[in-house]
Amino acid sequence: MIKKRIILIIVLYLIIGNTVQAQQKWSLNQCISYAIENNINLKEYEILEKLSLEDAQQAKRNMLPDLNASTSAGLNFGRSVDPNTNAYINTEFFNNTYNLSSSIAVFDGFRIQNRIKYQKFRKQASEYNRLNATDDLAFNVMVAFFDVVYYKGMLEIANEQVEASKLSLKTTEKKVEVGLKAKTDLLDMRANLEREELNKIKIENTVETATLKLKQLMNYVSADEMELVDDSSIVINEKVDRPQQLFEQYTSWSPYYQSIEANVKATEKGLALSRSALYPSLYANGSYNTGFYETNTDADGNTVAFGDQWKNNKNQYLGARLSIPVFNKWAIRSDVKKAKLELQRAKNNLDDERQKLFFEMVNNLTELEALYKEHSQYVKRTEVDELAFQAAEKKFDQGLIDINDYYIAKNRLATTQSSVLRSRTQWEIKMKVLQFYRGQRFWETEESLQSQ
Repeated sequence: MIKKRIILIIVLYLIIGNTVQAQQKWSLNQCISYAIENNINLKEYEILEKLSLEDAQQAKRNMLPDLNASTSAGLNFGRSVDPNTNAYINTEFFNNTYNLSSSIAVFDGFRIQNRIKYQKFRKQASEYNRLNATDDLAFNVMVAFFDVVYYKGMLEIANEQVEASKLSLKTTEKKVEVGLKAKTDLLDMRANLEREELNKIKIENTVETATLKLKQLMNYVSADEMELVDDSSIVINEKVDRPQQLFEQYTSWSPYYQSIEANVKATEKGLALSRSALYPSLYANGSYNTGFYETNTDADGNTVAFGDQWKNNKNQYLGARLSIPVFNKWAIRSDVKKAKLELQRAKNNLDDERQKLFFEMVNNLTELEALYKEHSQYVKRTEVDELAFQAAEKKFDQGLIDINDYYIAKNRLATTQSSVLRSRTQWEIKMKVLQFYRGQRFWETEESLQSQ
């Protein structure tokens, strides 16, 4: 019986061990790649891009001539016109006609050419919008990822606080028993431990909420816990770029900026398209017609055969149609004016976005420099607070300070540790934004920011 239990325990250990080893560890790049592959909103942008591609292709096809074929068949009763003689008859007869027609635009005020260019820029804008949506998703996942990393770091600090309080509580309990500590100190320590336990629970809940948000962005439908790995090897430094240089780099490739530029170009072609309606248009057209008529008879009164009528009744037509816009209640000129205003709006929007992007970069670079200084200062302060807490712990054990001074030193250390974690996380996010401005999608490369 004992032998069977030992075997069962070994089997369970191997199963659990393999399960733990098989649990996937998610890096930032893996989270972003998974989100890009599975996010539903991106699929919508892909559909819109395909629609704009079809519009661009159809604009080119409009240069081709059209070709239409038709046929009709009917049975006439009572008084009707004989298709052969155009005379009225009262005889019932069957007729069947066939028509083939085609037309092509010889000149339409460059409407087709302008529409081709218009749809070309609309297609480009749609493509840039999809790329920009992908970039936005990557940044949202990045922020959610570091939120989880940050709160898990805060949870580790909270755990350390709780464990330190438990050890101090045990030590104080023993000293209260031998009369070296007042019972009020013990009560204060227990109350503080409860507060720290409650804070730990709150942070655990925050971790769960942040993880759920990350899963939602990734469209990762699973109740399993995600083990995140922050595998970056970034060394925090003071090196920053110049705003103007960074702005020129970003605007030279950014799909967000290029989508706005493509919209301006499309609006310009929209204006040219509106002006095209002011010009005359010339179309060439032609047709081929034939038919079978039961009233078409030979000298003996017999209906002429279908094949003979097909040859005999055929007729061809070639012609041209010229259309000159003379007066249409100023509708065309009104469209031109509105197109000009739309172009002005598009250019104003481009200038506005350029200004926003530039000052956004200035702000990010300023914050990056400030975070470097903050982090450096907090790291130094942590060393001092660590030594201060160790000294306060010894003094409290010796009865040289009261419990309030002890907790002041303890809480100050926890606060500084939290500040180090926060400043480093924010610095890493800002640095990845800076890398993105340079034209590098950090989730597509293994290069570290240290090499930049």
